Amino acid sequence: MLAMTLLLMQFMVSARAGLVNDVDGQANVGLHQQVPAGAPIQTGPQSHVEILLNPGSFLRLDENSTIVLDSVELTNIAVRVVTGAVLIESAGVDKHAPIRVTTGNLRSLILARGVYRFSGDTASVIDGKLRPADSSITVKKGQEVTPAGDGYEKVKLGVNTGPAGLERWSERRSSELARANAMAYRERSNGSLYSYGAYYPEWGLFANNAAWLYSPLLSGFTFIPQRSYRSYWGYRFVPRFVFAERGLSGGRIGPGSHPPPRAGAAGPTRGTVAGRSSTGSSRVHGGRGRTHGHR
Repeated sequence: MLAMTLLLMQFMVSARAGLVNDVDGQANVGLHQQVPAGAPIQTGPQSHVEILLNPGSFLRLDENSTIVLDSVELTNIAVRVVTGAVLIESAGVDKHAPIRVTTGNLRSLILARGVYRFSGDTASVIDGKLRPADSSITVKKGQEVTPAGDGYEKVKLGVNTGPAGLERWSERRSSELARANAMAYRERSNGSLYSYGAYYPEWGLFANNAAWLYSPLLSGFTFIPQRSYRSYWGYRFVPRFVFAERGLSGGRIGPGSHPPPRAGAAGPTRGTVAGRSSTGSSRVHGGRGRTHGHR
């Protein structure tokens, strides 16, 4: 029965976004629930939820927040923030199929791996790069963007002014995911294939060549990146080519092989970047059509 459950779960995450990977506190969804497109996901006070998007991309809801996944197709993921705040950590983005996020009257596209926060009419780039869906302007690390008249206003992020609880919880989840990734590697290196689900799906199914991996440690999924990945908070993940060097299925051994990194270890602690400063603002006009978000 357990083996069948794991196979069904692996099939679910291979097919679409929207699997509930962790619930902390009160929410209207349960662990391992596959949320369909159009259904609201809500959290209560002092509560958080983690949702799988594509392999290596995690959406985390702050307390008292509501989102809707307008599309759960892996080549067309669309998130709508109704109330509250969300944080998206992405280890890899397909440039031909960026993650789309609507918050208030702002529609944006995540263009690079990084950490992003969305609330109200604002998208904040803690790390990475995005742009409004109907504009060519680029919002980079340490900036946030808000609709302003016929264009957009970009300002610098301040320090320690955003939802600190959401960032602390996201850092903890990043640590737990990296530890599960490292334990899976060690177990497979020792020849044990029982505690962790097999690689799924095959590498070629996703443009970013990453994969989800079920972890009993988490009672959920960690992931295996295509290349070496270190999260914004400093936690490292064993990549696919290092798994493959052990003669395991799921990928080719590339040239220039070398010893695996010490996965799960944290680098220097990052400072919180979570708000808006009163300096460094710039107004960018042009290219924005009139949009109406759902509040």
